[in-house]
Amino acid sequence: MKQLLPTIVLSLVLMQAPVIAQTESPSEVNEQKPVTAVIPQTAKPDAVPKLLPLKGTEQLHLQLVNCGNWLDCALARLLLHPSAHINQRQLWFDNSTQVPVSILNTAVVVEGDFTGYQLNNEAIFVAPNIKSLSANQIINIPLIIKRSVIPPDQYNGAIYLTLQNRSDRLSLPINLSSRSGPLLPLVVLLFGVVLGRLFKYMQERGEPQAKALEEVYRLQADIAGAKLEDQNKQLLADMVTEARTLVVRERLDVVPTQVQTIRDRLETLVKLQALEDQFNEQAQNYPTDFPADEDEYVIKIKQARLRIAEGKDAEAKKVLEEISSDLDKIGARGAGNSSIEAYKRSVEEIAVANDRIKQPAGEAKTTLSRLSKFQQLLINLSGVSDQVRAEATFWVVRPLLSLTLLVGLSAAGISSLYIENGKTFGARPFADYLGLILWGLSADVASRSLSNLPGSKP
Repeated sequence: MKQLLPTIVLSLVLMQAPVIAQTESPSEVNEQKPVTAVIPQTAKPDAVPKLLPLKGTEQLHLQLVNCGNWLDCALARLLLHPSAHINQRQLWFDNSTQVPVSILNTAVVVEGDFTGYQLNNEAIFVAPNIKSLSANQIINIPLIIKRSVIPPDQYNGAIYLTLQNRSDRLSLPINLSSRSGPLLPLVVLLFGVVLGRLFKYMQERGEPQAKALEEVYRLQADIAGAKLEDQNKQLLADMVTEARTLVVRERLDVVPTQVQTIRDRLETLVKLQALEDQFNEQAQNYPTDFPADEDEYVIKIKQARLRIAEGKDAEAKKVLEEISSDLDKIGARGAGNSSIEAYKRSVEEIAVANDRIKQPAGEAKTTLSRLSKFQQLLINLSGVSDQVRAEATFWVVRPLLSLTLLVGLSAAGISSLYIENGKTFGARPFADYLGLILWGLSADVASRSLSNLPGSKP
């Protein structure tokens, strides 16, 4: 009995539990299960994009070259750094946010400092196919550059990027310089250097040569205008041609003597011609003053003129002495003393003019023996011959040094005025190219010691 009592009590308790649950008041039920209000859900706003340029790329510095044909571009690649020939530049950014960044718009605004020229979208622009940048990555955006349509100048401006969900625009300052190709500057510089060499040549050698040639042309004009027979004029013209050859060969030390000799011959011939005319006139007007052999004097005068025109001055002097002696004989007979004295004075003046004629010194010619020729051949082969050295200097050393000097001066000028200090060369064409010409003209001062080459005459 005692063992069944706990079992009965437990059964009764279990049977009463559902009844107690059903008899709970509504207020108690409400207190145990509170009702919560339903709040409407709203969309979460997008994160603000945070796109920053990488360190060192916040500002662009570009030095470009605007070359034309293939030769111009080949010289530019030879003289300038490869960075001057780029057609594309990468813009690097860091997207540190967890969402992609969308680019709505891009713009590149740059303007020249010297000319005020503004580059359009065909010259420089951001690649148009970049619209979205991945989240939490380092991204690059290509900047396209067309150097051929960028005139020489110094340009300043900025690159603008408009991003989605960002009120301000991202900007990158840009500093861009463009220069013209090196082909035309190099040609102008070479012209300036050659012009400087010509100035020096004219100062040292060309001017004396030009003055000597001027005297030759003046003498030629005097011969053409002189009252002489055509035969005598032609002989003197041949002498003038020889004098001109001396001028061309720069034998300027003997040219004045040669010109003066021809001028003295011209003066003598003119006086002889005048004397002949006087004899003829006297013989016609006063036949009693001259015997029947007056033609003999005219013949002798013509002989004297011919000898002088041919350069046979010694023979002409003998003929003049004969004429003077004949005039003395006529004067001794007492016929036409006044006229004879005038003729004698004319003959004396002609003789004095003839004495002034100086013959150019001829070079002695020697005939070499076989042994001397063999010795000369050995000297030539050994390289100690003066002739061999002179020929080598004229044909090899001098042209080589001249070419080296020309190339060296041009390289120095293009390096100083174009490569180092010409990042905007061509923006002011007149001043830039005039500077090259003036540099070439003044380069002769720096190269004076190198330009005194063997064989040059002071």
